[in-house]
Amino acid sequence: MLTSLSIKNYALIEDLNITFSKGFTVITGETGSGKSILIKSMELITGKRADLSLIRSGCKECIIIATFEYNNPKITEFLNRFSIPLEDNMILIRRTIELSGKSKAFINDTQVSLSVLSGLGQLLIDFHSQEERHSLLNLEFQLEILDSRVDQIKFLITKCSILQSKVRRLEAHLETLNMSEIDRLRKIDLYSFQIREIQEAKLRIGEDKELEEGLPKLKNAEKIVDLSKEVVSILYSCENATLSSILKIKKNIEAINSYGVDASEALSLIEQAYYQSEEVYREIELILSKTKLEPEALDRSMERLEVIKKLKKKYGSTIEAIVEYKNKIEEELNSLNDYQENSSKVKEELLKEKDSLIKICEIISEKRKKVALDFKKLVQEKLLELEIKNAIFDIKFDKKEPSENGFDEIEFMFCANKGEKILPLKNTASGGELSRVLLAIDLAAQIKSDQTTVFDEIDTGTSGRVGHKIGEKLFELSSKKQVFAITHLAQVSAFAKTHIKIYKEIEKSRTYTKAIVLNNEEHIEEIAKMISGKNVTDSALKHAKDLISLSRRSQ
Repeated sequence: MLTSLSIKNYALIEDLNITFSKGFTVITGETGSGKSILIKSMELITGKRADLSLIRSGCKECIIIATFEYNNPKITEFLNRFSIPLEDNMILIRRTIELSGKSKAFINDTQVSLSVLSGLGQLLIDFHSQEERHSLLNLEFQLEILDSRVDQIKFLITKCSILQSKVRRLEAHLETLNMSEIDRLRKIDLYSFQIREIQEAKLRIGEDKELEEGLPKLKNAEKIVDLSKEVVSILYSCENATLSSILKIKKNIEAINSYGVDASEALSLIEQAYYQSEEVYREIELILSKTKLEPEALDRSMERLEVIKKLKKKYGSTIEAIVEYKNKIEEELNSLNDYQENSSKVKEELLKEKDSLIKICEIISEKRKKVALDFKKLVQEKLLELEIKNAIFDIKFDKKEPSENGFDEIEFMFCANKGEKILPLKNTASGGELSRVLLAIDLAAQIKSDQTTVFDEIDTGTSGRVGHKIGEKLFELSSKKQVFAITHLAQVSAFAKTHIKIYKEIEKSRTYTKAIVLNNEEHIEEIAKMISGKNVTDSALKHAKDLISLSRRSQ
């Protein structure tokens, strides 16, 4: 859900900040006031390429910032895939476009490419206008809509996906077993050599870390011994040894103390210095006794690490990965050696799993076709309610190779006029009509979403009576998701939970596009203006109130 939008220096907008709410929001304003600028700004923060000519005259760059709330696990998965920080189910998008042509995009303060922003944008906002592609025209999403109405579909698809993975694995295994005799012998020779090489190394988990930790001590043993001896000499055995000097200082302080001066604090400190220096001496003596010059051990460690390094380059980045690789090729080697027997077993198992996969695909397909009948009927009803009377909506089923979600390939089909050929939805309806068809499908779908849907041109060429129906259905859809609509019809605006007015002002010979969220009184007055024009009459005000009252009775 879009919660806020900030626009700076874009077209006629100098600095605009809007906060949005849940439910149904209408955007109104006179022709040329800048309603399209607001939508284009939303498009830019969802990854659309920028038109540099729209940077405000006299400015070097424009900046658009938007915040979203979400609960969609697909968005979380998307952010994780691109290592974008998660911020308490909030997304902050910032887009800057410079007059020089440079464009930068940030998601939660992480700079991303335009393609990444576009990928996220498709999950955040769905634009229903003539120029934009709609998620409802995507065949995968159409299948998702249908599946949302199928009982136990998640369980069935999970089962189907597991079976499909088994079939792929068995097919790959069979292909390996059925290789030519020369290739098989070559692979046996290669695997045998690799297993032998790993086994001869006698690797131990954690051995590389132990060797690396012990290496500095072996390499620097001579320096450790020399430095330790020097410390021992300074502390204890040289002519002016530190411990002897401290004892002498201690005696002098005791004498000072006996002459009537309170030197007890100094005496305490020098005693501590003596005990601590003694402790240092004992610790260094211990280090010295444990440190040995072992050039042979150093050579062995270096050689061993080199062996492990070589194996890591060939078989895996860790000792665990190397051992895992060895176990894997041992199994494959056994299969290659007994390929005839194994080939028969794999073929038998593959046929069994394929049969299970087909059966589960058939169950899924039957359930989908049953649900499709009810869904088609429901969409048809919604189309009639939206005054698209002669339209035909259908769902075409094609069969493909079994995959993780079955063998159905579906597509929504549509015909707007009686007697015409029914065609894929993406190739038929357009403009406002397409928006109304998509609205009907959206209403029939059982998918609740935190995606924002923006309708532009949905009421183009319609009457007030149809406008009332459109407003009613947009309000109905807003119970499942956040809905925006740019409209010129009072009948649509009457259903709005939030009404945003876009208008222009001229200040110091410059034109500015501005926006305001209307309160209840302003909402009534704006609808009255849409009815009667700039001069609001009493009858227009009454009509506006009647429209709002009628819309509330319809809700």
